[in-house]
Amino acid sequence: MKRTTAAVLAGLGSAGAELLGGVELPGAPAGAGSRPGERELGSGGGRTAEASRTTALGEPVYGRAAGNDIQGAVVPGFNKDHQRLVFLRIGDVDGARAWLRWLAPRIATMNEVLDFRRAFRAARLRLGVRDPGLSGDGARVPELTSMWTSFALSYKGIEILAGPAEAARFGDESFRQGLAARSTYLGDPTDPAHPGHRDRWVVGGPQSEADVLITVAADAVDDLETAVAAIVSTAEQHGLTVVSSQRGDNLPGDLAGHEHFGFKDGISQPGIRGGRSGLPGDEITPRYLAADDAHATLFGKPGQPLVWPGQFLLGEPRQDPQDPRVAAAPSAAFPDWARLGSYVVVRRLAQDVVGFWDWMGSAAEAVGVDPVAFASALVGRWPSGAPVMRSPHHDDPALAGDDFASNHFLFQDDTRPSSLVPIEGYAGDTHPAAAADVLARVCPHAAHIRKVNPRDSATDFGAPADTLTRLMLRRGIPYGPALVGVADPSPELVEAERGLLFVACMSSIEDQFEFVSRRWANSVDQPNAGGVDPIIGQVDRAGQRVREVVRPGASGDVALRLESDFVTPTGGGYFFAPPISAVDGILAGE
Repeated sequence: MKRTTAAVLAGLGSAGAELLGGVELPGAPAGAGSRPGERELGSGGGRTAEASRTTALGEPVYGRAAGNDIQGAVVPGFNKDHQRLVFLRIGDVDGARAWLRWLAPRIATMNEVLDFRRAFRAARLRLGVRDPGLSGDGARVPELTSMWTSFALSYKGIEILAGPAEAARFGDESFRQGLAARSTYLGDPTDPAHPGHRDRWVVGGPQSEADVLITVAADAVDDLETAVAAIVSTAEQHGLTVVSSQRGDNLPGDLAGHEHFGFKDGISQPGIRGGRSGLPGDEITPRYLAADDAHATLFGKPGQPLVWPGQFLLGEPRQDPQDPRVAAAPSAAFPDWARLGSYVVVRRLAQDVVGFWDWMGSAAEAVGVDPVAFASALVGRWPSGAPVMRSPHHDDPALAGDDFASNHFLFQDDTRPSSLVPIEGYAGDTHPAAAADVLARVCPHAAHIRKVNPRDSATDFGAPADTLTRLMLRRGIPYGPALVGVADPSPELVEAERGLLFVACMSSIEDQFEFVSRRWANSVDQPNAGGVDPIIGQVDRAGQRVREVVRPGASGDVALRLESDFVTPTGGGYFFAPPISAVDGILAGE
């Protein structure tokens, strides 16, 4: 490790974002969509007359039955500090079906997770603290502590449990083939000796594919491991075997919410259109823009676009690629029992933290800038999460901690202020606004956040509205010990494996995850010319993986070679998270 790298790593994470505790609205009272312990499922895939109602904006309403059928891992998502992904293989079909009947009541529902989030948010607002579930003595507050479980199947798993004919009704060709078969298409290493080659994966390779994915998430490690032990023990009693098991944990202290390179992650999640009752304030994604704001029907909060649920849930209204205000027809390329389910992409991505910062230091020296500033330009955000579009010259933790400002920026046009509903304790967005950056002088076209979400920029597929059809619900979490923020790390810590458990939910693997990865992140010219994404982009030419980054220097542009990957795929899979009614229904042989 270079001396400059050690200094950068030691300094990262020393000043966390100034989180604005209590700025989130409490929303509808907890329990508005369900009653504790009650599960009233609709017939078939859980689609009922209740779910066919719409809000005042024409968005679908997901009442108690539908909300108890959608897995909470998909909507609104598990947001826990500790998670474990368990990959299983089915050995005995009848045993697996019996296990599913045991498992189904333990799967977290959308209602359950939303109710908890609302109660947690209300407690934050009332107490003015970041984690109201943590008491003064460090113990967890029971009513603000939870443990959740989700379930998903590979294509082969569906073939085993529901039969080949039912599996064949899934129209997503990428899902049918599986991640290992699509690996080369994604730009993964083709050299069998490379640690990222699919034959060397920890899980999901040709000889290590899983039929089942279980995700358990909890606030406390003991709760997590106790629940996992019970699920695995029961699974093994019913003939399933564990292929792999990987724990992920939020990074500690000021690094909470960051990934291992030291940058805040998961900031730009899309909002989901739809409500639970049709009443104002009972939307799945809270709405903070005032009714008289021109963008009130387009965004949940500044910079958070509202996306039609069919981009994430099968059978629901989808995004229109021309007009984001209206819904397109739902997809029908799936069996009826799969309605309200979601495809789940899992990628186990090892991160070379030392290699990342060694290269950033050398490249920054070549162009005459600070290593952190150079890396931030290529990410598109400073380590705190502050966007370079709003703070071009230095990190700004206060901006990063402002939920109503940290994601409020465009690339092509000047970003105008938003009008918000009254929010107690919030003085408004007082940070410098983002100016248009058409020529990418502030945020390079190759910057990670600009490659995977070009926002208001037209792309190779046309109008900016098309970009909303590519967005995914990202649910990942880091794994392995943190190296950033550690002064004088031991050799063992430096060499320890660390990375990201990338998890994302969507309604089309090919048109969302694979499109963004292959057509944009891996491309020199798309969505706009400027180079391959230097963080996650992959280029493999007969085993050669050299990429190039061009940045302005004191005497003109400087071409910088990237001869190794910062991120290496080491496992994963393509899965489908079914509605819960299918888990103890058709999949359980009922």
